Amino acid sequence: MEMTGGTDEQICAEALAAFGLSAPAAVRPIPEGLMNRNWDITTADGTRYALKEVLDVGPDTARRQHAATRALAAAGLPVPAPQATPEGDTLATVGGRSYALTPWAAGEMLPARSWSREQAAAVGVLLAELHTELADAMPAAPREVPVSVTSAAKATARFADFRRQAAAGHAGFDADVERALTEREELLDRWAGRLPQDGERGPAGWCHGDFHDLNLLWETGSVSAVLDWDRLGVRPYADEVVRTATLPVMFGAGEGPLDLELVAAFVGGYRKASGLPAEALAEAAERQRWERLCDVWQLKVHYGKGDESCDHLFRAASALVGWWARHHRQVRDALTPG
Repeated sequence: MEMTGGTDEQICAEALAAFGLSAPAAVRPIPEGLMNRNWDITTADGTRYALKEVLDVGPDTARRQHAATRALAAAGLPVPAPQATPEGDTLATVGGRSYALTPWAAGEMLPARSWSREQAAAVGVLLAELHTELADAMPAAPREVPVSVTSAAKATARFADFRRQAAAGHAGFDADVERALTEREELLDRWAGRLPQDGERGPAGWCHGDFHDLNLLWETGSVSAVLDWDRLGVRPYADEVVRTATLPVMFGAGEGPLDLELVAAFVGGYRKASGLPAEALAEAAERQRWERLCDVWQLKVHYGKGDESCDHLFRAASALVGWWARHHRQVRDALTPG
């Protein structure tokens, strides 16, 4: 079936036909998608679907994600299961473009900073359950996987390059960049003697890859859907737990400090359900702290692409790096609750 760009209604009608469904009665583009195009579709019988044009991963990767989410849904976990075409494929190719279709996930996003400690702990338990079910559903993963650590020399070169670009600018953001990179260079010197090491780390297994509150929907006080499985992959479990717990958009509320009570509740829930050793979390926390210091991907977007959409994320990340440095022991304790 040939399909060019077309209107939203045409695109959705032809994609639904590939899944063996009738034309939609209502179509609404979903503006939140960054990498993929998405639509909210209602069919004539009132059934609601989410249609996604898959752009950021290849067909084999998409089908692997679909196999995982279908298995999780079959296990009773709150994960939308992709529909299959009449031929049994979860990916429909129409006019050279790939589409995935899932039942519409009911619920609403709930900022992590508004969670109770009980809710934070329940989300930690849910993440552990997802890891456990993924281990059963997916191909066997190695017990340990290699991790790499950014060298101080590489980070120094990055900072110097962006400092030069910021110095040539005249906007308020350029001044923010210069101040933030000055602080990061000072921290780089201070932490250089405690550089985390490359090597094999575990326990490892299949992980969601981008688990945070913007990918969770809630209904009646509990999680009703876990969304966005595009980064599914094999990692140390502790890396996913620590990354989630310390994202500025999670328990950090933008540029604010982490809510360490919620961090401890979330990690404690995960540990209670999984038995993950505190030592693995402590090691992952040191690597995460170092990599957050070295990572300036938002500046690549700003200076490399002229795109200011991630400027606020750089400010939030820089604020967290400084705060984490000043509250290192408290953060470590929250990430390794008994």
